Amino acid sequence: MGNFPDDYYQETDPGRRRAILMEALEEEDTAENRIRERIWELRYTEVPRSRDGQWVDGYIRLWMALKYAAQYAGSFFGGRGAIKDVRRILDELEIRHLMEAGPQERELLYREFYHGACLYLRICSSDRNYSSTFLGMVPMKTDSVQAKIARDVYESLYVGARFAQAEEELSLFRQAARAAFEDLIPAQKEYLQGLIDKDK
Repeated sequence: MGNFPDDYYQETDPGRRRAILMEALEEEDTAENRIRERIWELRYTEVPRSRDGQWVDGYIRLWMALKYAAQYAGSFFGGRGAIKDVRRILDELEIRHLMEAGPQERELLYREFYHGACLYLRICSSDRNYSSTFLGMVPMKTDSVQAKIARDVYESLYVGARFAQAEEELSLFRQAARAAFEDLIPAQKEYLQGLIDKDK
Protein backbone atom coordinates (compact mmCIF):
# COMPACT_ATOMS: atom_id res chain seq x y z
CA MET A 1 0.00 0.00 0.00
CA GLY A 2 3.01 2.28 -0.05
CA ASN A 3 3.56 4.77 2.72
CA PHE A 4 -0.01 5.69 3.66
CA PRO A 5 -1.12 8.26 4.72
CA ASP A 6 2.04 10.26 3.92
CA ASP A 7 1.81 9.47 0.20
CA TYR A 8 -1.84 10.58 0.26
CA TYR A 9 -0.95 13.98 1.69
CA GLN A 10 2.00 14.43 -0.67
CA GLU A 11 -0.06 13.78 -3.81
CA THR A 12 -1.73 16.81 -5.42
CA ASP A 13 -3.76 15.21 -8.22
CA PRO A 14 -7.33 14.59 -6.92
CA GLY A 15 -7.83 11.41 -8.94
CA ARG A 16 -4.58 9.86 -7.78
CA ARG A 17 -5.34 10.91 -4.20
CA ARG A 18 -8.67 9.12 -4.40
CA ALA A 19 -7.01 5.98 -5.80
CA ILE A 20 -4.52 5.97 -2.92
CA LEU A 21 -7.32 6.42 -0.42
CA MET A 22 -9.50 3.68 -1.96
CA GLU A 23 -6.58 1.27 -1.81
CA ALA A 24 -6.09 2.15 1.86
CA LEU A 25 -9.80 1.60 2.54
CA GLU A 26 -9.70 -1.82 0.87
CA GLU A 27 -6.85 -2.86 3.12
CA GLU A 28 -8.09 -1.15 6.28
CA ASP A 29 -11.67 0.14 6.47
CA THR A 30 -11.18 2.39 9.49
CA ALA A 31 -13.23 5.30 10.82
CA GLU A 32 -10.25 7.55 10.13
CA ASN A 33 -10.13 6.58 6.47
CA ARG A 34 -13.90 7.01 6.15
CA ILE A 35 -13.53 10.58 7.45
CA ARG A 36 -10.77 11.15 4.91
CA GLU A 37 -13.09 9.86 2.20
CA ARG A 38 -15.86 12.24 3.26
CA ILE A 39 -13.49 15.21 3.34
CA TRP A 40 -12.21 14.27 -0.13
CA GLU A 41 -15.78 14.06 -1.47
CA LEU A 42 -16.60 17.49 -0.07
CA ARG A 43 -13.40 19.10 -1.31
CA TYR A 44 -13.42 17.98 -4.95
CA THR A 45 -16.09 18.35 -7.62
CA GLU A 46 -15.70 16.70 -11.01
CA VAL A 47 -15.95 19.06 -13.95
CA PRO A 48 -19.07 18.13 -16.00
CA ARG A 49 -18.37 16.44 -19.32
CA SER A 50 -14.64 16.40 -18.61
CA ARG A 51 -12.87 13.75 -20.67
CA ASP A 52 -9.61 13.84 -18.76
CA GLY A 53 -10.98 13.71 -15.22
CA GLN A 54 -10.67 17.36 -14.30
CA TRP A 55 -11.63 18.35 -10.77
CA VAL A 56 -12.52 21.62 -9.07
CA ASP A 57 -10.75 22.06 -5.72
CA GLY A 58 -13.15 23.52 -3.13
CA TYR A 59 -10.31 24.83 -0.98
CA ILE A 60 -8.83 26.82 -3.86
CA ARG A 61 -12.34 28.12 -4.61
CA LEU A 62 -12.70 29.17 -0.97
CA TRP A 63 -9.35 30.97 -0.99
CA MET A 64 -10.30 32.81 -4.20
CA ALA A 65 -13.68 33.80 -2.74
CA LEU A 66 -11.98 35.17 0.39
CA LYS A 67 -9.48 37.06 -1.74
CA TYR A 68 -12.38 38.61 -3.65
CA ALA A 69 -14.23 39.44 -0.43
CA ALA A 70 -11.15 41.23 0.95
CA GLN A 71 -11.37 43.73 -1.91
CA TYR A 72 -14.65 45.02 -0.47
CA ALA A 73 -13.41 45.43 3.11
CA GLY A 74 -13.81 49.03 4.22
CA SER A 75 -16.02 49.85 1.26
CA PHE A 76 -19.55 51.20 1.53
CA PHE A 77 -20.52 49.65 -1.78
CA GLY A 78 -20.99 46.08 -2.89
CA GLY A 79 -19.65 43.07 -1.12
CA ARG A 80 -22.92 41.23 -0.50
CA GLY A 81 -22.30 38.89 -3.39
CA ALA A 82 -18.77 38.21 -2.17
CA ILE A 83 -20.05 37.37 1.31
CA LYS A 84 -22.70 35.05 -0.16
CA ASP A 85 -20.04 33.26 -2.21
CA VAL A 86 -17.90 32.62 0.86
CA ARG A 87 -20.88 31.43 2.89
CA ARG A 88 -22.07 29.11 0.10
CA ILE A 89 -18.65 27.50 -0.28
CA LEU A 90 -18.29 27.08 3.50
CA ASP A 91 -21.68 25.34 3.58
CA GLU A 92 -20.80 23.10 0.61
CA LEU A 93 -17.55 22.06 2.30
CA GLU A 94 -19.41 21.43 5.59
CA ILE A 95 -16.54 23.02 7.48
CA ARG A 96 -18.48 23.93 10.62
CA HIS A 97 -20.01 20.46 10.82
CA LEU A 98 -16.61 18.75 10.48
CA MET A 99 -14.98 21.05 13.02
CA GLU A 100 -17.69 20.29 15.55
CA ALA A 101 -17.97 16.56 14.81
CA GLY A 102 -15.08 15.54 17.05
CA PRO A 103 -11.30 15.68 17.58
CA GLN A 104 -10.54 13.10 14.88
CA GLU A 105 -12.55 14.98 12.25
CA ARG A 106 -10.91 18.23 13.30
CA GLU A 107 -7.41 16.76 13.09
CA LEU A 108 -8.00 15.27 9.63
CA LEU A 109 -9.64 18.47 8.43
CA TYR A 110 -6.55 20.38 9.56
CA ARG A 111 -4.31 18.01 7.60
CA GLU A 112 -6.46 18.51 4.51
CA PHE A 113 -6.44 22.28 4.97
CA TYR A 114 -2.65 22.19 5.27
CA HIS A 115 -2.48 20.14 2.06
CA GLY A 116 -4.72 22.65 0.27
CA ALA A 117 -2.75 25.65 1.54
CA CYS A 118 0.55 24.12 0.42
CA LEU A 119 -0.93 23.52 -3.02
CA TYR A 120 -2.16 27.13 -3.29
CA LEU A 121 1.16 28.59 -2.12
CA ARG A 122 3.10 26.46 -4.61
CA ILE A 123 0.78 27.53 -7.42
CA CYS A 124 1.37 31.19 -6.51
CA SER A 125 5.14 30.66 -6.37
CA SER A 126 5.30 29.00 -9.78
CA ASP A 127 2.59 30.86 -11.71
CA ARG A 128 4.12 33.22 -14.26
CA ASN A 129 1.29 35.74 -14.14
CA TYR A 130 1.28 35.85 -10.34
CA SER A 131 5.03 36.32 -10.11
CA SER A 132 5.41 38.89 -12.90
CA THR A 133 4.84 42.58 -13.42
CA PHE A 134 4.05 44.61 -16.54
CA LEU A 135 1.53 42.35 -18.24
CA GLY A 136 3.30 39.21 -17.06
CA MET A 137 6.44 40.00 -19.05
CA VAL A 138 8.85 41.06 -16.28
CA PRO A 139 9.52 38.43 -13.60
CA MET A 140 9.54 39.60 -10.00
CA LYS A 141 12.45 38.85 -7.68
CA THR A 142 11.95 35.86 -5.40
CA ASP A 143 11.66 37.94 -2.22
CA SER A 144 9.08 40.21 -3.89
CA VAL A 145 7.00 37.19 -4.93
CA GLN A 146 7.19 35.77 -1.42
CA ALA A 147 6.15 39.10 0.12
CA LYS A 148 3.22 39.22 -2.31
CA ILE A 149 2.17 35.73 -1.19
CA ALA A 150 2.38 36.86 2.45
CA ARG A 151 0.04 39.77 1.66
CA ASP A 152 -2.26 37.32 -0.13
CA VAL A 153 -2.43 35.10 2.98
CA TYR A 154 -3.12 38.10 5.20
CA GLU A 155 -5.71 39.73 2.94
CA SER A 156 -7.59 36.51 2.17
CA LEU A 157 -7.56 34.70 5.51
CA TYR A 158 -7.69 37.71 7.82
CA VAL A 159 -9.27 40.66 5.99
CA GLY A 160 -11.50 38.55 3.74
CA ALA A 161 -12.56 36.17 6.50
CA ARG A 162 -13.45 39.05 8.79
CA PHE A 163 -15.41 40.86 6.09
CA ALA A 164 -17.34 37.66 5.33
CA GLN A 165 -18.00 37.22 9.08
CA ALA A 166 -16.47 33.75 8.87
CA GLU A 167 -13.47 34.03 11.21
CA GLU A 168 -14.69 31.32 13.57
CA GLU A 169 -15.37 28.80 10.79
CA LEU A 170 -12.05 29.62 9.13
CA SER A 171 -9.92 29.50 12.29
CA LEU A 172 -8.59 26.02 11.49
CA PHE A 173 -8.03 26.87 7.82
CA ARG A 174 -6.16 30.01 8.86
CA GLN A 175 -4.03 28.05 11.34
CA ALA A 176 -3.14 25.45 8.70
CA ALA A 177 -2.39 28.10 6.06
CA ARG A 178 -0.05 29.96 8.40
CA ALA A 179 1.78 26.74 9.22
CA ALA A 180 2.07 25.93 5.50
CA PHE A 181 3.35 29.43 4.75
CA GLU A 182 5.96 29.26 7.51
CA ASP A 183 7.10 25.82 6.33
CA LEU A 184 7.32 26.74 2.65
CA ILE A 185 8.33 30.42 2.87
CA PRO A 186 10.15 30.82 6.20
CA ALA A 187 12.02 33.94 5.02
CA GLN A 188 8.75 35.93 5.07
CA LYS A 189 7.43 34.64 8.40
CA GLU A 190 8.16 37.90 10.25
CA TYR A 191 6.70 39.99 7.43
CA LEU A 192 3.43 38.07 7.59
CA GLN A 193 3.39 38.35 11.37
CA GLY A 194 3.88 42.11 11.05
CA LEU A 195 0.85 42.39 8.76
CA ILE A 196 -1.23 40.42 11.25
CA ASP A 197 -0.01 42.45 14.24
CA LYS A 198 -0.91 45.75 12.56
CA ASP A 199 -4.41 44.41 12.10
CA LYS A 200 -5.03 43.88 15.83
